[in-house]
Amino acid sequence: MRLVTAHLPFQLPSVKKKIPLKKILLILAGIVVLTLLALFALRNTLLNRVAASKTKALSERLGARITYADIGFDGLWTVRVDGFSVVPPDNDTLMQVEKVTIAIRPLSLLRLRLRFGDVSVGKPLISLHRTGTKSNYLFLLDKRKTENTDSTRSGQGATDYAARVSGLFRAFFGYTPSSVEIPDFTVAARINNHHFSFSFPELRIRENYFKTLATVTDDSLSTRWQIAGILNPASQEAAISVKKTDSLPVQIPYIHARWKTLIAFDSISMRVNFRRPDDSTASIDGNAVIHCARLNNPRISPDDVTLEQSKVIYCLNFGQRSIELDSSSIFSFNRVAFHPYIRYDAAPEKKLTIRVNEPEFGAQDFFSSLPNGLFPNLEGIRVKGSLGFHLNFEYAVNQPDSLIFDADLKSKGFSVQQFGKTNFTFINEPFLYTAYEKGQAVRQFMVGPENPDFRTIDRIPASLKNAIMTSEDGAFYYHNGFIPEALRASIITNIKQKRFARGGSTISMQLVKNVFLTRNKIITRKLEEMLITWLIESQRLVSKDRMFEVYLNIIETGPMVYGVNEAARFYFSKDVSKLTLAESIYLASIVPKPKWFRYSFDENGNLRKHLQSYYELVSGKMLRKEWITQDDYDNLLPQIELKGPARDMVLPVDSIPAEEEADPDFI
Repeated sequence: MRLVTAHLPFQLPSVKKKIPLKKILLILAGIVVLTLLALFALRNTLLNRVAASKTKALSERLGARITYADIGFDGLWTVRVDGFSVVPPDNDTLMQVEKVTIAIRPLSLLRLRLRFGDVSVGKPLISLHRTGTKSNYLFLLDKRKTENTDSTRSGQGATDYAARVSGLFRAFFGYTPSSVEIPDFTVAARINNHHFSFSFPELRIRENYFKTLATVTDDSLSTRWQIAGILNPASQEAAISVKKTDSLPVQIPYIHARWKTLIAFDSISMRVNFRRPDDSTASIDGNAVIHCARLNNPRISPDDVTLEQSKVIYCLNFGQRSIELDSSSIFSFNRVAFHPYIRYDAAPEKKLTIRVNEPEFGAQDFFSSLPNGLFPNLEGIRVKGSLGFHLNFEYAVNQPDSLIFDADLKSKGFSVQQFGKTNFTFINEPFLYTAYEKGQAVRQFMVGPENPDFRTIDRIPASLKNAIMTSEDGAFYYHNGFIPEALRASIITNIKQKRFARGGSTISMQLVKNVFLTRNKIITRKLEEMLITWLIESQRLVSKDRMFEVYLNIIETGPMVYGVNEAARFYFSKDVSKLTLAESIYLASIVPKPKWFRYSFDENGNLRKHLQSYYELVSGKMLRKEWITQDDYDNLLPQIELKGPARDMVLPVDSIPAEEEADPDFI
């Protein structure tokens, strides 16, 4: 068989050779070059479009007109903005800058990140104006709802604290320029009738370091500050210090004009370092030191509060649902230091925990370190020995009744060597007592035999003493000045009612408040009250009987009525020794609110029904303590008859004008 070979009119094409890699790379390089050339040619056009779009969006979001005269590139990677300004609607210009140049790091763009090199800001001026409710800056403080809130992102309505803190620091350090130059930077404010300003002749940041002088004016006062610091994105560290340059201290402007508060110091320095150990946690550690601080605020103290030196070394840990101040943190003032532990948990339930455990520290160091002006009665006191302090506080928001409060101040070898401004034993002898109303002295009288209304404790009936103790402090003769459970109960009550509804003070604390303190309602008064109470009770400076005797002779019991004997005459026209059990319980009922006595009675002069439950409660407790007999309890009726001057203030009298029936002086 013979094979026949057919001759086709065409030949099959041969396989082409592969294109060399070098040629491919050249082609790609050409494309890149052409693209870059195109972008370079159109860069100003693209920049203007992006800037216009972003400026318009920001203007609409803020509700202000944000404009610039020109924007473009200077060189390859430097953006220039001329005539930048922010103008609120129908108001004065808030901010204006002559010229801004920003150098962009090109290598960062390859990593799809925007990083800045050198930045120059020419003569920026920020002008704040406010008259009444009209201002050119309050619009920035408006709370605006956004669609992308934390709750919608998480779907659980909770904030990831570690992620949020990490995002803030990443943005701060990520956009920190290599260098900054800002000549003639001024912030000026005219708020109502007050003027203040900050002027920086030249502010420069070079190699992560900056230092400048600032002229600060506050109305007629002018001071000069030296400001220096570090901004180091590589180590995620920032620091700043501010100190005086002449004899005048650094004084924060406007604070006194706005809040009647003076804040001044010689120098202050702060450092912060950010760390991200893993994806679920973040940490901030650092310190803050302030020298020769001075504070004046009538709600804190009527005098200047001074502190030679205070320092904080802190470590804050952020979890996904928790914020924690680590116990390695140190809070020190003058010669003493404490290591507090504070933690807030947002989930699975909102909970606050505070712990302090300082087993031993020098007693004299503690008292010498108390800020001058804050505890006037303790200034100059000399003591020996050591102290120890313990605090454990736990509060779950949804379970207030489970609140834990445990605090204790212990001593070792402690004794008072010399009293300072106040000798707390003076109440052991007759003394002149000053009664205060709203911080003002309204009456003085002797607490002693010179006063015809003074009664020694043995001349005051047991029924009255026991009724007042039952109402105010049933364990007076057995505690050391404090009842932790009573303080815990008062905290729970105040949290539930969202107001100061219950005090938790013992008779010892009430005595100290009335005798040694001016009754000015300042924030730190309670701390001084507790320290003096601890001193008197722990050192037995005054006996329990004498404390109770003084207390019963000075407590307010009516309008300008002080002491239980004045009360007996005011309400019942008799000596205190003649009071009945029912009358004694009534006097105990008005001790917390003596000016409200008129509202204990109806128009016929009879006790109102709400006092019936009070009588049952107090008499029941007295019976259980065997302070009254079963017959006393069974025969007790909540009925008393007013016979003294108080009667005319309760019963309607034709000669009393109607508007005086609710005289606020008696409320």
